Amino acid sequence: MLILISSCGRSKKESEPILLKNCIQEINDVIRPYQQSIKVTYNESTNEEVVIFLTHAWDSISESQKIFTAKELDYFRLLIEEIMSIDVREITGIHAINLVNKMGQKISMLQAENLLAKWCKMYYLEKIQNKYRLGVRTINEFEDYFEKYMPDVMKDCYICKKNVFWGANCIACEKAIHTRCLNQYLEKIKKWPCCKLDFSPDQLKQLNESQRMTQITQTFEDTQSIEERSENSTASNVENDNTEEMERSQNTDNIRRLSRKRKRE
Repeated sequence: MLILISSCGRSKKESEPILLKNCIQEINDVIRPYQQSIKVTYNESTNEEVVIFLTHAWDSISESQKIFTAKELDYFRLLIEEIMSIDVREITGIHAINLVNKMGQKISMLQAENLLAKWCKMYYLEKIQNKYRLGVRTINEFEDYFEKYMPDVMKDCYICKKNVFWGANCIACEKAIHTRCLNQYLEKIKKWPCCKLDFSPDQLKQLNESQRMTQITQTFEDTQSIEERSENSTASNVENDNTEEMERSQNTDNIRRLSRKRKRE
């Protein structure tokens, strides 16, 4: 993408147009020491090139990110790791919100819902038909994090050999393929590019439905686990209360016996 800008940075002539990439290079030279950069990248969701601002101080989801609290960053880490572990690289809204259950209720579901909306506005997430997937900013900002801390879930596209963040695994051989790469390939040949199995849109629907049922099951299990912990906690509290009551009753009996003994003496 070539965009002309009338003036930027150290232009030799104020009226001399400068290519966007040269302008970005000049800016990046200045902000690089602050672990920041500007990048032109492709947004697979909108099929267009975009300019994004990146922060590179996320080592292990760095606490240096002052925009969010530590518990909010914990939720974000859990969220992106869950998305990357799913074959279709996206999770339902209910599943995303219920992930707070795995945190021991450090944040409420209402807070989670507000955070999801905020992260969508910041392009860290993208919401499509009540499903969340990684936004273009997360893909470019966290790629090193994924490769370092989640190498088992990182898969290269069978066609372009780059990491797959938006795509799916082949239903037959489980090779990962970008949505964009798959669509371009299918325009010429109606087969999966990896194993040459005949392609049908219903296969992706089945994959999505299977993944949706898995997420529903996981949500149910998480809810059951919370209810069990709550019941165990309640039972434990009742047991402790009964024990304390018995101890108080026993102490009272001892005091009465001692008092009667002293009176006889």
